[in-house]
Amino acid sequence: MSRRNNHLAPAGRFALLPVVVGIAISLGSLALVLRWAGWAPMLEAIRGMDPRLVGLAALVFLASMWARVACWHSLLGGGVPMMRVLAALNEGYLLNNVLPWRLGEVGRAILLGRRPGLSVPQVLSTIVVERLYDLIFGFSILLSLLPLALDATWARPGAMVGGAFGLTGLAILWMLRRDPPWIGAVLRRLPGGLASWGRLWHSFREGLLVLGSPRRFLVSLFWMASTWGLAGVEYWLVLRAVHPPAQIPWAFFMLAVSLLGGAIPSSPGAIGVFEAAGVAALSAFGVPVAPALAAALLIHGMVYAIGSVFGAIALANEGQTLAGLYRQARAWLSSAPAGDPA
Repeated sequence: MSRRNNHLAPAGRFALLPVVVGIAISLGSLALVLRWAGWAPMLEAIRGMDPRLVGLAALVFLASMWARVACWHSLLGGGVPMMRVLAALNEGYLLNNVLPWRLGEVGRAILLGRRPGLSVPQVLSTIVVERLYDLIFGFSILLSLLPLALDATWARPGAMVGGAFGLTGLAILWMLRRDPPWIGAVLRRLPGGLASWGRLWHSFREGLLVLGSPRRFLVSLFWMASTWGLAGVEYWLVLRAVHPPAQIPWAFFMLAVSLLGGAIPSSPGAIGVFEAAGVAALSAFGVPVAPALAAALLIHGMVYAIGSVFGAIALANEGQTLAGLYRQARAWLSSAPAGDPA
């Protein structure tokens, strides 16, 4: 027994390494921005906020959450009740807020994948498409507003580049839906070959098949655009609450940079990294550090709290626990590449 534990110990330490590194990055980022802003000015900015604007921002966030639910509902084909999709989305938020490796995405796929007519890989593929939408919108906004943030004279070409990036991203999704022959050639060169990865690619492509229906594609794209539009308004309202001169483009730029910041390894919930990304984005427009950090903390705290509370309620209603869903997500991830992903 002891020999087996000794054999597994290095693997366990290796698995924990990304978590330790992520926590260190989060703590370092948070300490850096707090030192940069100063506790007293940051607390003064929060105390001086307009609570009416923050309350309105919370309502806008709920509207953006519903728009995301409608987008995911469209990608799923409409066969799942909207309230069940809402519950699964917030369950995923809760898992991402408290567990490492963004297991919330797998967790919500497991919760919905048990329904008749669905499977975990099929649901997970729609989540991947949803995240691809996010990347396309995020980078398009970033490229469009970057010239403004840099106070450059090429603002109009920059906006055109952002729009071109978005259209190119959607075109790539459309191309992948058609299962181009080169995909098989790439999969054959991966470890395990086509036998191991072909099923996963087929399951992922099932999610892309929504793009084959113009109506479903346009409906899901509309709701994702609404999600991003409402999220930008939410950011703007919070930013106005602590820094009245704030303009809408500043908020959208902060939103796009925060998305990229979320890709950096960090603790669950991207604590610290989100705040650092938000402060960095707003510094490009000359926003003082203290109100910028206050806005980032308010936005992050609001999103974190609402998603966690709704997710906890949904989990309790289904008789699930965080520990149980964590084990299921880890078990699925460890078994999916080797065999049938369903």
